[in-house]
Amino acid sequence: MPPSSIAGEAAALTAALCWAIGSHLFGRIGRRGDVPAASMNLGKCLTAMALFWITGIVINGRLLPSVPPAKAALLFASGVIGLSLGDGAYFKAILSIGVRRSLLLLSMAPVFTAVGGALFLDEPLRLRDAAGILAVVVGVIVVVHEQQSPREGAPAIEAPPKLSLVGLLFALGAAVGQAAGGLMSRVGMADGMSALDASLIRLPGGLFGIIALAVVTGGLRNTVQTLRRPRLFAAIAGASVIGTFFGIWLSQYAISHASSTAVASTLMAMSPVFALPLGYFLNRERITLRAVMGTLSAVVGLALLTLGRA
Repeated sequence: MPPSSIAGEAAALTAALCWAIGSHLFGRIGRRGDVPAASMNLGKCLTAMALFWITGIVINGRLLPSVPPAKAALLFASGVIGLSLGDGAYFKAILSIGVRRSLLLLSMAPVFTAVGGALFLDEPLRLRDAAGILAVVVGVIVVVHEQQSPREGAPAIEAPPKLSLVGLLFALGAAVGQAAGGLMSRVGMADGMSALDASLIRLPGGLFGIIALAVVTGGLRNTVQTLRRPRLFAAIAGASVIGTFFGIWLSQYAISHASSTAVASTLMAMSPVFALPLGYFLNRERITLRAVMGTLSAVVGLALLTLGRA
């Protein structure tokens, strides 16, 4: 395997860890009960965009990259779909069904990516891929139906989130959004564009999508006003540095350097593995045999998808 592919797949795993940490931090913010998902998403994009602008100026001496209009439009649209619609749905899923379920349902993204890669990028699906997809689906079903409870001997920080159809649909929508955004990013970065330059185009797309959606739904005022609380915005910004700034940069690098879109997305979907111990230590969640077995089934499926496309 070329060194660049190894680096790309290492970046994908690190991105998964960043997202798991960021998800738990956003979950803690959401437990306040008065922070809309749209506000967290807007604060996330604003923080990450400011950090990427500073990074672009420091590294490249410019705010925005020079990119052909067609590629810029594709990356911008990737940001609208992945960062506004996909991440917006993911924040709603976290608030509705919890971090553990949401992250595992997000691991369906490689399934959608593999199918999309086969349809649009000539990345064939094999029998091993089908087995991997089945294992992922089984693992997701096992964990999604688990009755979550606090760790024995420790008081719960919050009541364990209940399963809901709306939460499931939001999480699946987030997976579709991530898969679509990843495929569009790969095409847009096909000629060797750097992860930094791609992020500088995608993030404004995400910001545009968040604001446009808030205007359409009539929630722009509430979305913006929530972020005017300094301590709350600082908490969102802190979670965004880990889960968004580092997560996006690493994921964009992984998408452009891993051996395929499916491999990068599969490794980035390993967040549920990191979420189990993080939930134990941060949120006092009990790790059950069912949670471990379901997560392992999903991991085996992800590995089959990875090995089948390496």
